Amino acid sequence: MHSTSEKPRLRVPAVGRYRVVDSADHLELWRGVEKTPTTAIREANVDGQQITTLDAMHVIEQATRMFGPMGIGWGYRVEEERFDQGAPVLDPKGQLIAHEQTHTIRLALWYRWHGERGEVTQFGHTRYVYRTGAGKWKTDGEAPKKSITDAIKKCLSLLGFSADVYYGRFDNKDYTEAQQAATRIAVAEDQDAEIEKCRADYTDWLKRECDTLRHKIPHPKSIELAATGMLNRLPDKASMARVDPVKGREMIAKARDEGIARLYAEKQNAKPQEEATND
Repeated sequence: MHSTSEKPRLRVPAVGRYRVVDSADHLELWRGVEKTPTTAIREANVDGQQITTLDAMHVIEQATRMFGPMGIGWGYRVEEERFDQGAPVLDPKGQLIAHEQTHTIRLALWYRWHGERGEVTQFGHTRYVYRTGAGKWKTDGEAPKKSITDAIKKCLSLLGFSADVYYGRFDNKDYTEAQQAATRIAVAEDQDAEIEKCRADYTDWLKRECDTLRHKIPHPKSIELAATGMLNRLPDKASMARVDPVKGREMIAKARDEGIARLYAEKQNAKPQEEATND
């Protein structure tokens, strides 16, 4: 049996073996780097698919903030580099005339965290020789650099850097709005005024939602479903306002219960009238 007060233990690599060290919080680093400002992302169309792309310089800056300058607190080495055969290219008669090529590297990224050295490995890929949508051949001379950048972002994502992008959270409107608000606050000349504006918007939203639950939904089950949706949106709304969501949860739950109670009361009051009409 382990004592409940015992610190979590973490196996870290040492020379030729592993050793065990204390770790107070395995997600400390992750939580410090998981959120991404909206200035570091953009929407892009890749092969007909709409995706959210991440600015590499943002995660490099974040890594430097957490670990120290590159080459001292963190860095990388390319363990493998190659050109892979890509898709076949056919002529109008269906005869093979060439293959596209993809540049590939395997990159190991090392870092120091609380005095310990860690390392993660990932692959980076970039189209090197390929046929464009206009039917022209293109050779990308920047492919090696792009592959390194790709691999660095992937390695850092394993440590939690910009995890919200990889989770797909920017596909959620409320989360995107919350991060937009956080970005506005971070760059505002008067941050206190920007925070107060966000809090006023949060208060107005909460009042509207609670009024809807109390007075505007005609069925108990619909009230419950609406309240669940509001509670799911609440954390992002509260994050925008930089307030604790506990009071908001209590207000929504109370409004939900009052709205359901109102409907049952109206139903009970309607029974004597129906009976009198039938008589």
